[in-house]
Amino acid sequence: MPDVNPERYQKITKFDSTLVENMEILSSMNKYYQWVSGLMNDYVGDRVFDIGCGNGNLTLFFIDRPFIMGLDYSEDYIKAFNERFMGKDNVDSVVVDMSDKKAVRGLKEYKPDTLITMNTFEHIKDDQYALDNAYEILEKGGRLVSVVPAMELLYSILDFEGGHYRRYTKKELSTKLRKAGFKIEKLFYLNLTGAVGWFIVHVLMKKRLYSQKAFSIYNLCVPLFKFAERIIHPPFGLSVFFVARKE
Repeated sequence: MPDVNPERYQKITKFDSTLVENMEILSSMNKYYQWVSGLMNDYVGDRVFDIGCGNGNLTLFFIDRPFIMGLDYSEDYIKAFNERFMGKDNVDSVVVDMSDKKAVRGLKEYKPDTLITMNTFEHIKDDQYALDNAYEILEKGGRLVSVVPAMELLYSILDFEGGHYRRYTKKELSTKLRKAGFKIEKLFYLNLTGAVGWFIVHVLMKKRLYSQKAFSIYNLCVPLFKFAERIIHPPFGLSVFFVARKE
């Protein structure tokens, strides 16, 4: 287990153009986003907030909903998000820090029935505050549907450079979600093969692979990972998927 002390890591509060370009690299991961959005789809309602929306890679798969709003604390990302969905009357956006109770309070008026998020809470130092606020702004019966990085053993240079304060276990997430008031409906590890590859390359070998080519190769393999995990529920994975409901 690595010595992961969140205070050692830089919290990125405003992303520069280089990191926006990195989001464009992730945009090519269409098969992976299809996999994750497919897991989310049955739990996503009509009034949706995409927390930590970036340039809208996840939003794109729920663009048919009557209303969807992108939330991010980066002005650069929100600018990219707005440019991507310009002209879409059902799409809105706001710059906001989800761990700031005063800042998110006004979002309740939109009456969201679903909060979706992909690899976001690990960026937030006070993630319990963010989960508490998520519960607060949701309508009764609404859901938080999310994927987050799993297992501190997998913490690597990419996590550090990405401004990650942590990677999660199912136990940690369960504790924090229940503390916020949520009832957990789904909670499982995702992407076992990706976890093995990540550990070998980024942890043991200490390599930094973040390129269009590397992600394209991974994207091509996603259907195989998806098929395998329909048969076998992995005991660990690169990510944790969860659905939590406000009763």
